[in-house]
Amino acid sequence: MSLIMEKLAQLNIHYVTAVVEEGGIIVDQLFFHDPDGHMIEICNCQNLPVLPLVSSSSSCSSCPLNKFKPVTNVDAADDVIASSVSKMNKRCSEAAAVSMMDNLVMDMMNIYL
Repeated sequence: MSLIMEKLAQLNIHYVTAVVEEGGIIVDQLFFHDPDGHMIEICNCQNLPVLPLVSSSSSCSSCPLNKFKPVTNVDAADDVIASSVSKMNKRCSEAAAVSMMDNLVMDMMNIYL
């Protein structure tokens, strides 16, 4: 998110940030207007859990999500793997943010040219 804010500041584009917390999950939001006046929202929505639409297994027997049971016994080896995957995901999401911002900047430049 900080990379996007730096790029917007370099381009003198006014933006507003917000932080939303619900159920202990924190999502950062960034709002700005594109050259056409449309509002753009960027957030780190990967922090949000994916939840099934129906919580009761009896009400949706064909739902494949009901067949999966949550893993509750995680040993130390799994913690190490999860930590390294988390670090890799962070690097990937930072690279994706940079790529998205570069594409946005290029599109905005094309609009003005």
